Amino acid sequence: MYKRFNIKSISVKLFVSTALLILVSIFIITLSLYNQYSKSLLEQSSEKAQQIIELSALNIESYLDDLYRLSLSPYYDQNVIDALDKNIDDSNLISLYRTRTIEDFLDQILIIPRHDILRVFILTDEIYKGERMPSSIDNTQVYQDYDWYKKAIETEEPLLVSAHLEQLIKNPRNIVFSIVRVIRSTHNTNRILGVIKVDANYSSIKSLCNQPDFGKNGGLFIMDTDTQLIHSNVTDFNDVAYNSIYKTIQQGTINPVVTTINNNKYLINYVTIKDSNWTMIGITSFNTVNHRILEVKNIANFIALICFVASLLIIILYLHKFLHPLNSIIANIQKIQEGRLDVIFKTTSNDELSYLADSLNDMVAEWKNIFTENDKLVHQIYEAKYLQKEAQINSLFSQIQPHFIYNTLNMISMLIQTTQYNEAVSNINKLSIMLRGLTHIDKDIPLKTELEFLDAYLAIQKSRYIDRLDYQIDIDSNLYNYLIPALSLQPIVENSVIHGCESKKTLTIITITSIEEQDYIRLVIKDNGIGMAPSVLSTLRNKLANGTEATNEINISDKGSGIGLINVNRRIKIKYGDHYGIKVYSLIDEGTTVELCLPK
Repeated sequence: MYKRFNIKSISVKLFVSTALLILVSIFIITLSLYNQYSKSLLEQSSEKAQQIIELSALNIESYLDDLYRLSLSPYYDQNVIDALDKNIDDSNLISLYRTRTIEDFLDQILIIPRHDILRVFILTDEIYKGERMPSSIDNTQVYQDYDWYKKAIETEEPLLVSAHLEQLIKNPRNIVFSIVRVIRSTHNTNRILGVIKVDANYSSIKSLCNQPDFGKNGGLFIMDTDTQLIHSNVTDFNDVAYNSIYKTIQQGTINPVVTTINNNKYLINYVTIKDSNWTMIGITSFNTVNHRILEVKNIANFIALICFVASLLIIILYLHKFLHPLNSIIANIQKIQEGRLDVIFKTTSNDELSYLADSLNDMVAEWKNIFTENDKLVHQIYEAKYLQKEAQINSLFSQIQPHFIYNTLNMISMLIQTTQYNEAVSNINKLSIMLRGLTHIDKDIPLKTELEFLDAYLAIQKSRYIDRLDYQIDIDSNLYNYLIPALSLQPIVENSVIHGCESKKTLTIITITSIEEQDYIRLVIKDNGIGMAPSVLSTLRNKLANGTEATNEINISDKGSGIGLINVNRRIKIKYGDHYGIKVYSLIDEGTTVELCLPK
């Protein structure tokens, strides 16, 4: 009794599995798009931030270059150098003239349209200054004690003095940064004439740094190599955060850097300002970058939810319509399993189920024809001239027993019940090929056609035994048009299946190959089944050599008596002579090899 098909269980399984598949697909697609978009936007933000700070750094570099060149201006006026070098014609240079010459020069420097330059000092044993706004020199200050002065007289390079309150004057009010350079005699470079100090308004640096927009919680700051903060417009950071970021950058981390500060993630871009000990660092908050991503994600999730609900509704409607004809198909298959061939498969759809129904109708029709032809064949056997030959053909035909067809139909039914429709349709087509092949049982057919029949048979058996059977057909294509008696290979292969899959629990592999000689060809069927004991092999070889009738009793194993081999062997010998036929080689527990020798 076959198990009745449960349409409700199939509906639930299909609905749940399809719903899960759609849900997982939507989740994966949404997550993938979110990650890809997030990565792309992060890269774009990083590139944009890097371009911004590089442009800002370039502006500051240009600004500092102007100040560096300004600190060299005394060398362009020999009168100023001579005024500073008191040993040169000192008798002709009175103190007032020296002061006027130097300070007039400094005032001329300030004529240039750079309003951010507030004051220029030249420091010798006296203090000379040029300025935009009047101020008084604070003579109480000992400028020789300043670190920048000490460093300046020890090096040829200009020094950049970070932000500080104005120095050397009374009542300082402005925060400035300075360029300091030593001035040496043009006659004796070892002689130091003084130090020039250019004070620039620190607001110019602020203006250059505040122009870029790094979004909310972001900004830009500058630090020098002494970890002194030059400027910052980042509102949420403290000294610890600045020092931590700068330390990370100094470790040679790849630009940009992703770091976490106060439980918030930041994207750090940085660039070193040329000819200074400053590093410009741009801060971009991940919250700013992800704000747009989150908006897109929420919209995508809402759309995905709508699509998911709509998909479920469509699935419910489709399953109701799709599974309705399955009861009719399964009921008819069960009738066929009971031996009734008067069934007709009806469908109103135009899909795989329609194709399945048409294929089953064709199969039933062909099966009816086969039984009709079988009746005619039985009658012709007794009237044919070669009675013995026809008897062998009839015996071979009986090898394709109805139980094989019934088992195949049962397997197709199970495949349909488990919704493996493609596999079911494939096995129906294979069974159809086998049934069509039986109509040529008394004819010579091309080897290619015989192999198609054989492939159909093995494919069906492989579907039945699943992972216990595999096969390989490797025949030289040059032999495809060679004519052989129909169903010469199937009984041999069937014997391998019986001794392999039915008697062995592990994987059975069947290979069919060809060997072409000068006057004949050999078709070799090899399996790794249980093999034969020497006594059984000897008995079978005697039967093959003596031409024992297929109807005689043959005691060769419990399953698969070897009748198929003997029938094929007799057919070949009757048709071509005793030089051709079957040879069998076998070892117990190793497998069996059967060679079919045919004239070329």
